[in-house]
Amino acid sequence: MKITSYFILLFLTISCSPNQQKFNSNQWKHIDGSYNNRDLMYNDLINNVLHKGMKYKEVEKLLGKPNENKFNQKISYELYFDFNNEETRELQIRFSKDSSIINYKRQTRFS
Repeated sequence: MKITSYFILLFLTISCSPNQQKFNSNQWKHIDGSYNNRDLMYNDLINNVLHKGMKYKEVEKLLGKPNENKFNQKISYELYFDFNNEETRELQIRFSKDSSIINYKRQTRFS
């Protein structure tokens, strides 16, 4: 009985998990009218690729030009846009004065 319950729980966990993709710099930079593939790569990007202390130039080489750049102190990349719900998700990255990452987060907005 315990084994059956375990497999049912495992199946439900896997089937309810959102689709995720391994980060790929070329796919991230390729824009085909939407940024939705970026949202699928977000977890791998922040868990395995980006790190505090990474320099601005390294980030730009990896992710391409940002959608928004505020004096090289804060940049953002669009991750997702839903026209029906007017929902936007973006990756925001903040840099120190020496151009090193100090933090990053996903921001969701509704219009």
